[in-house]
Amino acid sequence: MSYEQEFLKDFETWINTQVTVNEMAMQQSRKIAREGEDEHAADAYIRYESKLDAYKFIQGKFENYKNGKGFHDMPDGLLGSREY
Repeated sequence: MSYEQEFLKDFETWINTQVTVNEMAMQQSRKIAREGEDEHAADAYIRYESKLDAYKFIQGKFENYKNGKGFHDMPDGLLGSREY
């Protein structure tokens, strides 16, 4: 495996880990905010959500790479889909 391939593989693994971590943190901060236990939990939820959006954007770029698309092409199924 070339240096570039190994780097991309490791970077994708790191991105996938960050998505998992931020999803869990976002869910936990939402739960705490709803219970009213910590006033900073709502702010934390927004920060985790923003990070998650960025990491998912990068995951889309990896999907483009795997599917032989250009960097600036839109991932399949992006238009017309909504995620909340």
